[in-house]
Amino acid sequence: MQGVRIVWVYHITWLVNSACHVWGNQDWNTKDLSRNNWWVALLAFGEGWHNNHHAFEFSARHGLKWWQLDMTWYIVRLLQVAKLATDVKLPSALQMQRMSFDNESHPFVNEFIIRS
Repeated sequence: MQGVRIVWVYHITWLVNSACHVWGNQDWNTKDLSRNNWWVALLAFGEGWHNNHHAFEFSARHGLKWWQLDMTWYIVRLLQVAKLATDVKLPSALQMQRMSFDNESHPFVNEFIIRS
C-alpha cells in the first residue's frame, strides 16, 4: 500500500507541474505559462491554483477566490486558529493589484480581503 501512496504523490506533483502549465486560466500576470486548473486543485489539495501560486509564492493560501477549494489552506488556517501556526502570509491588496493584468483593482481583490 505504501508503494501506491508514493506513486500517487509523485504523479500528482508531476501533474501540477505539467498540466497547470498547459490547461486552465491565468488570473495574474506572472509572465509565464502557469495556469489555475480546478480539477488538478481537487486532486492536489489546492496546488492546482498554480497561477495564484506563481503570482504569490509566499502565500499560505493558493485558492484566492471563495470558490477555489484549497484543503492545504484550510489545514493551515486551523493550525493558525489553534495557535500552532504563526506568521502565516497572504497577499495584500497592493500586491494583488500589482500582479493583475490591467494594474487596476482586480475584480476579486476586495472580495478576497473581505473573506480572509
